[in-house]
Amino acid sequence: MPEIAPKPNPHTGKPRPPRAPVSANYSGDEKNDPAKAKYPTAPDGRGPVLEWHQSRASTSVLSGFFLLLILLVIMCLRDWGVSWMGTWWLWLFIIWPPFVFYFIGKSVGISAGSDWFAVKNAYVDTYELTEVKVVGASGGLAWDLELKDKQGNELSINLREIQTNRDLWDLVYNGIVHSVQRGSAKTNPRALDKLKLR
Repeated sequence: MPEIAPKPNPHTGKPRPPRAPVSANYSGDEKNDPAKAKYPTAPDGRGPVLEWHQSRASTSVLSGFFLLLILLVIMCLRDWGVSWMGTWWLWLFIIWPPFVFYFIGKSVGISAGSDWFAVKNAYVDTYELTEVKVVGASGGLAWDLELKDKQGNELSINLREIQTNRDLWDLVYNGIVHSVQRGSAKTNPRALDKLKLR
């Protein structure tokens, strides 16, 4: 079981929580220009934003090209060749991912304070969680973290996205550990395993 670190001060964020375990190794904390970033502000009556993350549009476009290639291969296998390429409207089913993913990448990011975590339209109190679950997404190719607090607030986020900014993940993870070990937050076996909560 992870060691329980003290809850940081809601206004200063001190002391900062220890490093939280991650599902995969990342090259570093991904942040972009704060003047251009869009991320949720602190909920009313809560401490300030201490950490934030917004995916770079280029990262999303790269994911879109990867999906485009998968669709291209599927169409070639389905048709046992490339004859389908002569039909212009079939290309509409193939070329959309990079464009759509570009706008997804420019969407609102995520933010966290010492005791809260927010996405575009929702936030949860990380020290008052009642449910912490990890579920398969994208056909098992990715994992989503689902959180619900005592006030009934809930949100879901891709586990890789929240772990990209390690300092943000440390703040959220510390609240998760408190809620699971000192509270009564329900978990599923995948959360215990992926988040190393055993």
